[in-house]
Amino acid sequence: MENRRKTVEENGNDGALDKLYETTNKQESKISRNIVINWLKDKLLLILLMLGVAIGFGLGFGLRQAPKSESLLLWIGMPGELFMRMLKVTLLPLLVSCIIIGASSLDPKSSGKVSIVSLSYIILTNAVGSLLALAVTFAIQPGKDQAIPDDLMSTRPDTRNLMTEDIFADLIRNLFPDNMVSAAIQKSQTVYTPQMFNTVENTTNGLTNVTVEFLKRSVKSTSGSNILGIIIICAALGVAASQLEEESRLFIDFFKAIYAVIAKVLKWIVWLTPIGVASLIAESVLKTERLEETFSSLGYFVLTIVVGLFIHFFIFIPALYFIIMRKNPVNFIIVAMRPVLTGFAPPSSAIAMPEIFRVCDEKLNINKSVSGFTVPLATSINRDGSCYFIAVTAIYIAQVNQDELNAATIIMMALLATIGSLAIPSIPSASVVTLLIILSSLNMEARNIGLIMAVEWFTDRLRTSCNVLSSTLCCVVTNKLCGFANKNIDIETPVIEKIPNPEETRL
Repeated sequence: MENRRKTVEENGNDGALDKLYETTNKQESKISRNIVINWLKDKLLLILLMLGVAIGFGLGFGLRQAPKSESLLLWIGMPGELFMRMLKVTLLPLLVSCIIIGASSLDPKSSGKVSIVSLSYIILTNAVGSLLALAVTFAIQPGKDQAIPDDLMSTRPDTRNLMTEDIFADLIRNLFPDNMVSAAIQKSQTVYTPQMFNTVENTTNGLTNVTVEFLKRSVKSTSGSNILGIIIICAALGVAASQLEEESRLFIDFFKAIYAVIAKVLKWIVWLTPIGVASLIAESVLKTERLEETFSSLGYFVLTIVVGLFIHFFIFIPALYFIIMRKNPVNFIIVAMRPVLTGFAPPSSAIAMPEIFRVCDEKLNINKSVSGFTVPLATSINRDGSCYFIAVTAIYIAQVNQDELNAATIIMMALLATIGSLAIPSIPSASVVTLLIILSSLNMEARNIGLIMAVEWFTDRLRTSCNVLSSTLCCVVTNKLCGFANKNIDIETPVIEKIPNPEETRL
């Protein structure tokens, strides 16, 4: 080529040489432009999601200055409500089909290994969340010498004397539902109902009829999908189908078709996520009363929550990913931001489940047999952020009340937060209710729980983000440790076209 170039130059063919470099420059520019366009297309949804979060907060804080009305809240929150309805209607068929397909494609030995690895990861990371809470809380001391206005302490959820044994009993009952159909719409829950009975007491005036009130404990069915029960049933059906082979082929093909159809519908719905996220955040900010005063009074508590969850999100999870996968965790965080932002707005790990499935299948190259079982399980009981929140809040309330905290009490707090997170009841302010049960077990007075409820809308979103990221990592770790990982595939590795060498370009 060098000789040909010299020949061109000796013959004075400058026009051909200029044409050569012009063609090469155009090719380089075109390839670079294609790389940028492909990157933007791939990251477009993530960019729109981040924009939706920003618009939601901006709209919410901007409209707080306007007169607040029920009609304003209704129509601001309507897009978000419709978005959540569309996602919820796809959750059950997606969950059932994924678990049955995944369990049917694994042999019993592999299914057992996947279950053990995923459960071990969930318990370990939940425990890390509780231990991190102890370290950060005692470093910042958010409740020391803290004065809280009395009117911020009035609100607390009604637990109806719910005890620690009740939530674990409900967990065990829901693992084994008595009806496959009702498990899709109902779950078992312990409730206490006021009862009245008449008795006779012997007083100084003689025998007197007295009416006494007591709370009767009973188990009732409440609305809501029994996710853990559905996981158990579908896993059993999938394992049974794998043993029948040819006889169950139509059964498995049926659920594969369901999965394909639901996945197609979700690809349409996912582009509405930015609008739904913006609507849900704006509505939440608008509904919050006395926002500025609340954050001013609870500044150190909010700071403790933010610092700890930041450490867990940006240090612990990436470090764990790097140690196990030996890959750049930044790429993983970027890929996982789509389900994280999807779960941030409602806030709900279950709402993020379809997006976690998509990311695991399309971006993280997770074996579908692994993701089909691990994603539903992790989104149901993997609650790193919730463990951190419960432990921090318990210590904070004890500090505000000036209760004595010895080593045994602190260890018991962390242990109860870790175990209790696996059995959080499906009622409003679930983490707060679990917190109340833990405080009751430790004989601590929860008279100022209302101040925690004042910032629940904010802290709930932060801990949900950590839960979703950790659930995504659970799939990656299980896939790797169970031997399904493809070591030759990297996350989000861009395909760069080869730029032609000018020396090799024909004249």
